[in-house]
Amino acid sequence: MRKRLLKLLGRVIFWGLSRASRLLSARAVRYLGNLLGCLFFLVSKRYRTTAIMNLTAAFASEKSPDEIRQLAREVFKHFARESLQFFRLVSMSREKIDQMVEVDGLENLDAALAGGKGCIAVTAHYGNWELLARKLVLLGYPVNVIARDSDDPGMTTIATRIRESAGYKVFDKDQPLIGAFRRLKNNEILSILPDQNDFQGIPVMFFNRLAATPTGPAFLSLRSGAPIVPLFARRLCDDKYRLVIYPQIEFSPTGDQEEDIKSLTSLLTAVIEREIRSNPSQWLWLHDRWKYAREVVGDTSRVN
Repeated sequence: MRKRLLKLLGRVIFWGLSRASRLLSARAVRYLGNLLGCLFFLVSKRYRTTAIMNLTAAFASEKSPDEIRQLAREVFKHFARESLQFFRLVSMSREKIDQMVEVDGLENLDAALAGGKGCIAVTAHYGNWELLARKLVLLGYPVNVIARDSDDPGMTTIATRIRESAGYKVFDKDQPLIGAFRRLKNNEILSILPDQNDFQGIPVMFFNRLAATPTGPAFLSLRSGAPIVPLFARRLCDDKYRLVIYPQIEFSPTGDQEEDIKSLTSLLTAVIEREIRSNPSQWLWLHDRWKYAREVVGDTSRVN
């Protein structure tokens, strides 16, 4: 009963935000997001502890405990702001989004699609990944996103409806991949966020620790021939964003599928880490990304 009530409460809050956030200005989103982020940081011991633990493991040699705690607070503020922004995007005009998002490296995406085999766009829970997909649709690109369903089907339905209202298709990551292969065959973009713990994945190094990492992007690329293009939507200091699209990851398969998947997964994970290091407050450090290292390897310390 308690779990049902919590899910219902979460659904009500989620629905309420989807309505109220549309009425907020950029200034209001920034102010309210900062306030909610600080509040969540104070009251949520579980996520605060996880964020500080992860940041300490990644930056202990570079930052003091006080700096790490402040960085963790900024992480909470960032994601509170971007959560409000997610709902606000629904009512924003194309002109407003165009003014808010600048694009760097669009030629890299065009070069990847020129091969006619589609493109696997790899990003992360970093910056504003929802805005990334919406911006590409507005630029005329056919976009599909593979996403993990929420534990609450009601919230999943609301989120999917908001996402698909932007013009891109959402696939459940646990569903058969035939739909994803069809999209690539049609020379479309398939966006994947392989930066969360996945016990069905493989252990690769991420911030000097083993992390169970999804192999979907590597598997799809090797099977379809579609290139992998890393891209990220960074939040700038003036309530604007920069969509950065990097050149496709260069990789020559050896024919050993298992080793190729591991090598390619390691390559794209290194690209994600490099981007996160450039703006660490914009990544989801409160997610238990290294759960594999703690529960399977039995060691959460940094690997030198």
